[in-house]
Amino acid sequence: MGAWPGSGEGLNVLRGPRGKRQICLTFDGGSTSEVALDVLDALKVRGLRCTFFLTGAFIRRFPEIVRRIDREGHEIGNHTLDHPHLAPNGRRDPRWTKERFQQELLAADQALFHLLGRPMDPLWRAPYGEHTLELRKWAEELGYRHVGWSEGADTLDWATRKERRLYRTGNAILDRLHSRMERQDGDGLIVLMHLGSARPAEDRPARVLGPFLDRAIQDGWRFVSVGSYVHSIGKPAWERGRRTALLASGASSCTVAAQR
Repeated sequence: MGAWPGSGEGLNVLRGPRGKRQICLTFDGGSTSEVALDVLDALKVRGLRCTFFLTGAFIRRFPEIVRRIDREGHEIGNHTLDHPHLAPNGRRDPRWTKERFQQELLAADQALFHLLGRPMDPLWRAPYGEHTLELRKWAEELGYRHVGWSEGADTLDWATRKERRLYRTGNAILDRLHSRMERQDGDGLIVLMHLGSARPAEDRPARVLGPFLDRAIQDGWRFVSVGSYVHSIGKPAWERGRRTALLASGASSCTVAAQR
């Protein structure tokens, strides 16, 4: 597989262009799915398409949810096989060699390929936000650009009552997000949310996601995918199908990682 156009820069997508009243909601699926159906229902009713980052573990555990995500037209990016710590404190753990790291990404992608017959979209997100320029370049060799999230746009929906300083009710989380959107630099945000939640059911922001979306739409916001942001900042398109032959071959590297 030849080099992907524009690869090697170690791109880290943190937001889209400003001045267009656009926002991108992204949802990480690690190992649980407590709010996945609530999220998908809210998006479907309003005809919205977003970007999901899924682990191989999530794909194997919740195949029907993944099929629905795909069927309803959402992007599916790579969130690694099993959500490891890659670069604690901003430095790559030396145990994550280039080969092992790339196996981790390909094994997750192969799980999706086995389920849907197509590769992941050309995007990935590092677990815990732990990544380095080196890791991003290694991922680009396989056709994945890294996607983080914008300053102030981590909703902290992952925090449980144990994290008292970070914990907010579901309503408070979305009110805070709305305030962030309405700041002078609020256009083009990439928002981080999750499909799993250890929070009490009545305190999950997914429970009130619908009214939040309605309010934002009424205020003139458009919800877009990460792929549209990548296009709008002038990056060449990466065709996910270029990875098909590698995944279809059942490459030994993918198989080894999947069996760890």
